[in-house]
Amino acid sequence: MEEKKTNEISEMDITVEGKILIDKNGNRYRYVDPMTDKGFKILFGSEGNEDLLINLLNSIIPGAEIVDLTYRNTEHQGVSEEDDKAIFDVYCEDKDGVRFLVEMQNWSQHYFNKRAVYYSTYAIQDQAAKEKRHQKKTLGKDNWDYNYAPVYVVCFLSFNMKRTPDDLIKIKQDEYLSFYRYIDIETKEELGDGTTLVFIEMNKFQKQFQECHKKKERWLCSMKNMKGQLEVPEGVTGTELETLYSKGEIAALPQNKKLNYITYIMSRNDELNSRAEQLADAREEGRAEGRAEGRAEGRAEGRAETIRKMLAAGLPADVIAAALDITVEECEAYL
Repeated sequence: MEEKKTNEISEMDITVEGKILIDKNGNRYRYVDPMTDKGFKILFGSEGNEDLLINLLNSIIPGAEIVDLTYRNTEHQGVSEEDDKAIFDVYCEDKDGVRFLVEMQNWSQHYFNKRAVYYSTYAIQDQAAKEKRHQKKTLGKDNWDYNYAPVYVVCFLSFNMKRTPDDLIKIKQDEYLSFYRYIDIETKEELGDGTTLVFIEMNKFQKQFQECHKKKERWLCSMKNMKGQLEVPEGVTGTELETLYSKGEIAALPQNKKLNYITYIMSRNDELNSRAEQLADAREEGRAEGRAEGRAEGRAEGRAETIRKMLAAGLPADVIAAALDITVEECEAYL
C-alpha cells in the first residue's frame, strides 16, 4: 500500500544530535515508525531482518513455531495480462513452503476484507506455478494435484473493520485480533486448506507497555508507540524487542534508506496535514450550512405560526395570502 512521495530532501536537510535526527521542519526522530508502509518494510521486509518478522509472526499466530523465512518477490502479476498486478508489503515462506503475506494498511478501505481474500489467491497461484514447473522438469508433464501449503494473510490495520469476510468463520481471541478460516458453518469442521486471514486492528489495542503481559501485546505496543519515542522504553532492554529498537534507529540506517525514510515521513506529514485542513474546512462548511438551514427552518416555522393565528382570528385565506405573499393553497394547508 504505497503512499506517494511529493518532495525529496538531501543530507543537508537533516541534522543529527547523537542518535536523534532532526529534519528541516524541526521534527525529531529516533526510530522508524512501523505503522507506516515505509517503516514497516524497513523493519520487517528487509534482508537481514528475518528474525524480527519471525518473532512478530510467532507472537501473533497461535501455535506458530517459525524458525526460518525466505523473502519472496512482492510484485505479482494477475492470471492474465489484463489483470492488475498486486504488490505486497512483505511476502515470504518458511522451510515447509508455508506462505506469509504481511500487510500494513493505513487508509480505510470498505472491502479490505475481500482484498485480503483476493491476496491469498496470489500465494496459492505462486505455489501452483512453482510446482507445475517442477513437475514439468521432472516428469515431463503437469501433474500437480493442488496440494498447496497453508497461506497466512496477516494485516495490521490503523482503522476498525466494518465488515467481516463472507463465508468465513471468525475465531475470536482478543477484541483487536481476529482470525478467519474456511469451515463448515454447521459442524465447525475446517476445510483443511490452511488459508488463514489475520486482522490486527491497532486502534483497538490500548494497553501501555507495563500492562502488557503477553508476548504479542508487547510487540504490538512497541510497534504502535515507536513513532514518538526518543528513548528505549523501560522493560525492553534484555528482551527480543531490543533488536526491534536497535534495527529501527534511523541514524543507523544506510544513508540512502535514511534519506528515503525522512523524505517519506515529511511527505506523509504534509499529506496528513492537508487532509486535516480539508476535513476542518468541510466541517466548517457543514456547520455554516447547518446554521443556514436552521435559520430557514426557524423562519418557516414562524411564518406557519403566524398563518395559524391569522386563520384562528377569522381572517380569510385570500387576505392572509396577499399579506404574506403566498398562494391561497399554501395558506389553506394550515386549516
